Amino acid sequence: MAKSKNNNADNIIVLERDINESIGDYAVRCLEYNIMTMNLVPGTFISEKIISEMLSISRTPIREAFSRLEKINLIEIYPQKGTMVSLIDTSIVEETSFMRMVFEKEIIKIVCKNIEEKDIKLINKNIEAYEKNINTHKLYELLKLDNEFHRILFFIADKKLTYNLIKDSIKHFNRVRIFNMLEMDRGRTLIEHKNILEYIKEKNTKKLLPLIESHITHVKDDMVFLKSKFPEYFK
Repeated sequence: MAKSKNNNADNIIVLERDINESIGDYAVRCLEYNIMTMNLVPGTFISEKIISEMLSISRTPIREAFSRLEKINLIEIYPQKGTMVSLIDTSIVEETSFMRMVFEKEIIKIVCKNIEEKDIKLINKNIEAYEKNINTHKLYELLKLDNEFHRILFFIADKKLTYNLIKDSIKHFNRVRIFNMLEMDRGRTLIEHKNILEYIKEKNTKKLLPLIESHITHVKDDMVFLKSKFPEYFK
């Protein structure tokens, strides 16, 4: 799976620009997609000039995209040296895992009180889509479905603002999750999502709370394996 850190263009996938999408948002989305999917592996230096040429847009929005991605810990900018896809910082991942675990244990209590049949159908539809894609190479789609599962829980609990506050902060964390999908078992997430739904229907917080905690904090154990196999990708 390892790719050359000096080759900053050959592996990049150029996405189509959405209708009415600003140039800056398009640049961020393309770069974020390639970082998340490990087309741009941690430690890769990326060129403002080359990215500009690949996306057929000027260098100003690329520079702005680099700045936005630096704020969410996906790239690091070194004046006079260059711009690098950030290494995976285990301390950021662990802190993000802790933050999600604290929030979602409270969210799930509210969900058990608020859940309606339409919500159960929505969660089940998400699980079915995840299961349908589990054996494909659509890892970014799986990540989006995984995130959507948790977003639904926040929305059922009527905590949309809370979700919007944390969604950017978990993007560094998401790199480990998609790395996990590349190298490890994708089925664990599916099984746990199914169990979470069953316990929600039963309103069984006694089983839900430890499951939510382990579900979200698996990432710490996953990093031990991934770091032992790909130490050059971690800080």
